Amino acid sequence: MKVTVAGSGYESFVISACLAEMGNVITHYSQTPPNNVHDLSFHEPGLPAMLKSNVSARRLSFSDDISLASDCDLCILALGHADTVDEQALAFATEFGAALNSETILVNSSPTSLGVTEKMLEAAQSSGNSVNIVCYPVFLKEGEGIEDFMRPDRIVLGTESYEARSVMVSLLRPFSRQKDRVTPMSVRDAELTRLAASAMLATRISLMNEIAAIAESFGADIEAVRSGIGADSRIGYSYLYPGVGYGGVCLPGDIKELVNEATSKDIQPVLLNAVLQRNSMQQEWAASALRGCLGELRGKQIAIWGLAFRPETADVSGSAAIVLIRQLLDAGATVAAYDPMAIEAANKALGEQAGVTFCSHQYDALTDSDALVLMTEWKPFRQPDFNAIGKLLKQPVIIDGRNQYDSAALRQAGFTYRGVGRGNRE
Repeated sequence: MKVTVAGSGYESFVISACLAEMGNVITHYSQTPPNNVHDLSFHEPGLPAMLKSNVSARRLSFSDDISLASDCDLCILALGHADTVDEQALAFATEFGAALNSETILVNSSPTSLGVTEKMLEAAQSSGNSVNIVCYPVFLKEGEGIEDFMRPDRIVLGTESYEARSVMVSLLRPFSRQKDRVTPMSVRDAELTRLAASAMLATRISLMNEIAAIAESFGADIEAVRSGIGADSRIGYSYLYPGVGYGGVCLPGDIKELVNEATSKDIQPVLLNAVLQRNSMQQEWAASALRGCLGELRGKQIAIWGLAFRPETADVSGSAAIVLIRQLLDAGATVAAYDPMAIEAANKALGEQAGVTFCSHQYDALTDSDALVLMTEWKPFRQPDFNAIGKLLKQPVIIDGRNQYDSAALRQAGFTYRGVGRGNRE
């Protein structure tokens, strides 16, 4: 199938690569197309190699020419989260519709507000050309985008056009060969499904963090509690891990969007507001744990492992580590930080503040530091050399914001250990 994918964020490039991998002919449209697939402004494991192989096979090309982009069976618009995403989507729909020479399908895979997909249809048809519209939310996690697209849990297709739905089902059939994963619905249903999925995930995270706070005050271990409740088939273990709060742009942005939509309809989103409040409160946990172990933070140096909001990405948007660094600097502490991929992004986000040193090796951050804080669960942090950590730190203090480590073993080894909801008993 001849498909145009429009956008410049990681979602659009993942969609282009995966559709081309299945034999489709893809034109990736962007006003600033990449000169080299290895020069992308983000990190997504395996994506540059997949893009390169499909460019070499002539199944994938890049263009900034809307006339070339409009020559397609369908066009997927996959913009990233931004305050102006609605305006961008409507502007593209208008431009795309005006450039058409034949009937086509416009697919909205962007995180636009409720009702914008229908407005995109009006904008695309304003030049008199025939266009069908589909809302196709893609549920991609940064760092796992290719896997999520290739093996989706579900394929949500929102459209009132039987023809458009049939074309999309044909396009996406290779991604659900073992089981039909297509869930057809209306455009508005699909738009709300995207936001509701984010709301459900964020609620689980915030609920676990609240229970972890209770466990911490009660002297219980949240990891044992998590095992006990996750074994219930009605609950399960996914997104049941307490931590330092969710980050990124998708979950926070989607929850705020849903709150705004509800409020505009005179609905009081009590639960969703509580989810936002709990997540904000959770980003105070690490600094509070440090004060509990070290007392006054002024003059202390704190080592931080992990800056990205999740592993396998260089994205620090909404990262609890960035929040913590600002809290520590405000308290008069200094920071030595390491992340496998997100140092440049963190430096940019913080504005090269005095008092922050970014290290080239994870153990370099420990030298002369009074405590180690784990903020992102990168694989190299999972089984570190604790003997080396104990020797390099000025004080054997570990604040585990991801509950990665064996609390009993570390305490037996002489460490002061604090985990999220771990009871924190010495």
